[in-house]
Amino acid sequence: MINNTGLEQKDTTLHRIEGSVSAAATNSSFELKAIRENKSENTINDNTQATFAEVLLRHFNPATIIEQIKKLLSKIGIKYVFICLDDFSEIDEDAMKIFVDTIISPLNNWSDEFFKFKISAYPGRYYLGEIDPTKIDQIKLDYYDLYTSTKVTETEREAAENIKRLLEKRSQYFCETHFGHFIDSKQDVDEYYAVLFRASSNVPRNVGWILWYANQNSVSKNRGMNIRDLEVAAERYYVDSIEIFFTQNRYMRESFREKLGKYHLKVLLNEFITGARKNKSEIMASESKIWEKDRTNPPTSHFYINKDNYEDTLQTLELNYFITKYNEQKDQDSRDLMSFYSLNYGLCMKENITYGRGSDRKYVIQRRFNYNKTIEGFLNTAKKIICDNCGITYPIDSLEKLKFYDMLCPRCKIGKCHVEDVEVAIPGEKPDELLLPEIELAALNSLRISQPQYATQLAQELDTTMQKVSKVIDKLEDKELVIRKKENGAAGKRTYYYLTETARELYFLEG
Repeated sequence: MINNTGLEQKDTTLHRIEGSVSAAATNSSFELKAIRENKSENTINDNTQATFAEVLLRHFNPATIIEQIKKLLSKIGIKYVFICLDDFSEIDEDAMKIFVDTIISPLNNWSDEFFKFKISAYPGRYYLGEIDPTKIDQIKLDYYDLYTSTKVTETEREAAENIKRLLEKRSQYFCETHFGHFIDSKQDVDEYYAVLFRASSNVPRNVGWILWYANQNSVSKNRGMNIRDLEVAAERYYVDSIEIFFTQNRYMRESFREKLGKYHLKVLLNEFITGARKNKSEIMASESKIWEKDRTNPPTSHFYINKDNYEDTLQTLELNYFITKYNEQKDQDSRDLMSFYSLNYGLCMKENITYGRGSDRKYVIQRRFNYNKTIEGFLNTAKKIICDNCGITYPIDSLEKLKFYDMLCPRCKIGKCHVEDVEVAIPGEKPDELLLPEIELAALNSLRISQPQYATQLAQELDTTMQKVSKVIDKLEDKELVIRKKENGAAGKRTYYYLTETARELYFLEG
């Protein structure tokens, strides 16, 4: 239904069945529960966005305003204005389009480069509008793009050198000593930085967290860090800060669709883990010469997929550090371009998967590491195509054909088809009274990892403001999940936050 304000309203009825079975030595019980949900969604359509932008531009005349601002600032000697936006990808898509069309694009295109924007965003999660992409500099920060080379080993070596330079400069500035002072004297330094690179994927925040964990078992106990410390730290960081994306899904107050999408992605990740374990056992039992040097402990952390067909499917897993892309090359038949990935280093430590590409350069390009069929099977069970007019569904393998006809429904010739997650009962869903917004769960998890924390410290961890943290803590304190204590702590006398036992039992003690 579309009303005259440009809002598209959708009435959705969701039917879900939940079941649980429990058994004891003497009896068993079965419980079946049906849930009916009626949901009304309002979305702003493209026509409304375009009209809003046109009205705003017509009535406020940004060109005149921009010229007046330039004259005022020029009088006090300002030649350029730099505007930094971080993180642009976190803006809602509709709001992003309006913001770009009404603010960023006019300032960028009409100010004769007086206003210069520096915008950080995730790959593929930004909107440029009327901004000419050929007239802006795009700097990619993923190590694969940043240090791309003809050889994977060279790319990884350069990325590891970058970590070494980063830590050396930070250590000199903050500690007034070389970073090597904190490394075990018996440890091969080059191998140390190589492992730190693999564990962090060259992301500075990841580097910091892994070193923070490693420090607890080494430097803080008056000994240098070694590779084993990094391995243990990588696993702890994965469990505490990365895996939480899935494990806390049942406590998140978000739409059923969002929960469903995360659930299906977790299923796909588990498929990758199962495939890695299967490859490990089969390689150990194989007599093929290609596995000869690695047969006793074969690495199976790496895999590849068809870039054009499946790379978009893996984007969310990559953005949340479950996997990392490290290369592109043609497959063995030299036809399709393949994207090569590795599983998270800490995940491999947890799941007893040996990390690496093998001793032979042809090791990782063997067909057993081709996960196209794994993703294809996942899509066939987790995704469906549905017409927004007649409601008919099509299998996911019809997607390419439908794209050729601009997703027009072949049956009714009116509706447009779109991809949806197949609805399933999500295991372990919690009652509404236990559900929390994402930022409140993130605050609890941060305090679980390290407490006590004060407002500024917690704000930095959550990438938000002190005012926002204060409001979040107020709500958590009302729910008896957090307590405040004014005391003389590590950062002096101030108010510190602690996680309550109630919070720990409700949100973190379950398996």
